[in-house]
Amino acid sequence: MKKVFWLIYAVLNIALILLSVYYLISNNAFSILSIFSSVFSIIYLIGLFGYIFEKRVWTAVIWRRFFYLICFGTALMFTVGVFSSIEHALIDAIFGSVFSIPMIFALYQYSKAEQSFWINTEENTKGNIISALMDKVPELEIEKQVGLARAKVQITKDCNQYTVKITRVTADEQESFKNTFSHPGQLAIFIEQYTFIKVADFESKYA
Repeated sequence: MKKVFWLIYAVLNIALILLSVYYLISNNAFSILSIFSSVFSIIYLIGLFGYIFEKRVWTAVIWRRFFYLICFGTALMFTVGVFSSIEHALIDAIFGSVFSIPMIFALYQYSKAEQSFWINTEENTKGNIISALMDKVPELEIEKQVGLARAKVQITKDCNQYTVKITRVTADEQESFKNTFSHPGQLAIFIEQYTFIKVADFESKYA
């Protein structure tokens, strides 16, 4: 049922884009603004289909930027409509803003980097290892030293949220930081990116 709603919404977007292009052609009303508006509408539509079918298109970072852009564009459109002297401008602005809300929501959800379709198969596998280990023990902790550098990683789980605390020690300084993830694959990426500790080290200790 949920996918049906999004597909209907996508079809309505396609219809509006086609009508807009038809109007521009038939009235020879092309301008830089109208061209950019049509191009971004198509880009947003691509993101919508990516969200509906859970397929990777470009990167999560790019879609988060498009999310901010559509938020800014919608707010600007509404503001211009409110202060416009044209009678139907406010109605158009309200309709456009309300119609954009599902698209804004879809792009926000699609741009969340922790979702599984943004993570490759290897990273999903590593995430599954961490998840399986945490089904056995409530907290994972491992400390490893390479030369003069030492790293310590602690992982806890609360409901569906994984919290990782990392402590790194070198000859010059010590630093600690933590982060929270809803997908263990993204957690695995974070650990291996910021320390020399691997998921295989946890597997060796707790498996």
